[in-house]
Amino acid sequence: MMDNSIELFFVELIMQRFKEFFLVTIGTFIMAVGFNSLFLANNIASGGISGLAISINKLFEINLATFVFIVNIPLLIACYVFLGRTTFLKTVYGSNIYPFFLKLTDSLPTLTKDPLLAALFGGIIVGIGIGLVFLGNSSTGGTGIITQILNKLTPIPIGILMGIIDGIIVIIGFIAFDPDSVMYSILALMTITYIVNLMMSGADSSRNVMIISRYHEEIKEYITTVVDRGVTEFPVVGGFTGKEQRMLMTTVSRPEIQKLETNILAIDDTAFLIVMPATQVKGRGFSLQKDHKKYNEDILIPM
Repeated sequence: MMDNSIELFFVELIMQRFKEFFLVTIGTFIMAVGFNSLFLANNIASGGISGLAISINKLFEINLATFVFIVNIPLLIACYVFLGRTTFLKTVYGSNIYPFFLKLTDSLPTLTKDPLLAALFGGIIVGIGIGLVFLGNSSTGGTGIITQILNKLTPIPIGILMGIIDGIIVIIGFIAFDPDSVMYSILALMTITYIVNLMMSGADSSRNVMIISRYHEEIKEYITTVVDRGVTEFPVVGGFTGKEQRMLMTTVSRPEIQKLETNILAIDDTAFLIVMPATQVKGRGFSLQKDHKKYNEDILIPM
């Protein structure tokens, strides 16, 4: 029994690592396509090492992939020294394959000469690529390493640090490009940030639902048997009446929420519902299969 558990553990670990490498590979390729086919020819330096590389390419005609590869070498050393071996190993693959894909796609034709379209659609494409890399628990090195190091050494929040570093890179863009190009770069950076946040929080994020109803038993039965979701009960006291009641809490996917609300109100049209976004939900029924390692004492998942 123990041998089977160990074997299953290693199989799951290998599959997880394969998934992460796949996401990082696809993500870096998409990023390279976005930079070479939309950003480079339109002089859009949207932050990060790649954005800096576009400015350097304009000033000194240094190849984009070569610059990114060279700059990443000392940054990876700093990553190992300040952030440790685990973070270093996760970053090495992404930071090396990204320059490779930049070189591989540097002959792609420019998809549009309109800088506004390039900023918007390039931001979407690059944002999707970065999001996939992050979902693979990795990064492409560059300014991400600098941000992580500064976040570790200072009390400054990581979001502010990213803004400061990308802001410096955009300022460098004023040296290489005209003000219009810099403003398009800012627009591209905002688009990338929006897409990455959307991917990390989840466009189809779950919903946490809290229900107070006099028919809580019937509603609980409906959720656990029909919706096939777990329910947690809380004892609550009405602030006005002082009466004890039961509050139900459940988490459902976004497509399920409308049907859930409709059927709860069909059971009790006076039910009090609170629906809140749940951007990350881990566990059985969501990140795991519902039958993953069930135990007799389980309280969240219907048995």
